[in-house]
This record gives sequence, C-alpha cells and structure tokens, in this order.
Amino acid sequence: MKTTCKLTDEQVQELQALENHPVDYTDIPQTTDFSKARLRYYTVKPVKQSITLRIDADVLAVLKGYGKGYQAKMNDILRAVVMEHRMPVLE
Repeated sequence: MKTTCKLTDEQVQELQALENHPVDYTDIPQTTDFSKARLRYYTVKPVKQSITLRIDADVLAVLKGYGKGYQAKMNDILRAVVMEHRMPVLE
C-alpha cells in the first residue's frame, strides 16, 4: 500500500533551508550487538537445460557409481572447472 503525505509550504521551506547540513545522529543509540539480527539469504536457482551428451563409457560408469544424482554430480564438476578457470558464464 502506498501512502503519500502532503507537505505544507512551511514544511517545504524548512526542508529547503536545511540543504546539505549534516544529519545529527546523537540521539540514536549506537548498536554494536548484532547477535539477534536475522539474516536472509537469497539464492538464484539456475535454469536447467536438457541436452544430449556423448561421454566415454568409463567416465559415465564412475559418475553412475555415485548413485542417484549422477547428472547433478556431472553438473557440479563442470561448474567447478568453469569457476576454477574463470571462464565467462553467459547469462
């Protein structure tokens, strides 16, 4: 919900008179204890694309040896190589 507040001409003149004067923060207590702060992490889920890939049988056997999720493991390995070599990732 967006609310707007109309300023009187007097209030506008007061604000214009302030110009670039520094703000007085002395009445605000300094906070140094952030132990109760809650952090929010936002992650971006990459878009997956289906492809057909021809891979050596022995490499595929090793990847399938990890069990379910071998395709995700393959993606993790490829991503690590891209990051290690600082290859540009297209967006």
